[in-house]
Amino acid sequence: MNKLLAILRRMEPADYVFDLLAFAGTVTLALLLRWQAHDVIWSLWISSLTFGYAWLLAALTCSVIYAPGGKKIVAGISGLFLAFFFTVHFGTFHLGHGAFLNEFFPLWPGQGRLEDHLADMIPTAFAAYWPFVLMTFVSRARDFPWRAAPQDLKLLMFTPYLNIIRMHILIFVFAFLQAAQLTHYALFPVLLFYFFPWRIFNLHRKALLAETTRLPENC
Repeated sequence: MNKLLAILRRMEPADYVFDLLAFAGTVTLALLLRWQAHDVIWSLWISSLTFGYAWLLAALTCSVIYAPGGKKIVAGISGLFLAFFFTVHFGTFHLGHGAFLNEFFPLWPGQGRLEDHLADMIPTAFAAYWPFVLMTFVSRARDFPWRAAPQDLKLLMFTPYLNIIRMHILIFVFAFLQAAQLTHYALFPVLLFYFFPWRIFNLHRKALLAETTRLPENC
């Protein structure tokens, strides 16, 4: 607990102000529209898809911009290949995951066959929950790889999938609480967990760990 408090004390307002605004805006929206687990789950789904894809495009674009002059063409060709691969892999994964979610939290009540609506899954979810997507971008815009270099791409490609892990955890939490009829009490802590600035928190954690383990100069 003391270590946690020490890390939080190191964080300045600039580290969490946008996350706090996004959290407050989303909570206000959820209360006004009386969101249920269904709404939060599909908001998480469409935000994972849109933010992850935007992250990739930003990383690929910047890797071309900051590539050495003689390697821009190679970086561009590599970027196009990765964009195609990621579009198919990342998009197919989300559609498959969305089809699974739709079995328990239908996006279209009384829909009939899911196959007749599959192509509409992304635009339907985005049209319904774009404010949550917007709040996600407000919270994480500073984390975008604006200065990504080609050698960073392998690491950056994993970031959207890390967001998927977080999405899965929160969806399972909400599904469990929905079954227990406790989703009303979980809305605030789950959204707080979602918008918490984990990247900045982890940077401060590593810095504190380095300071506490550093040997004295006289040793």
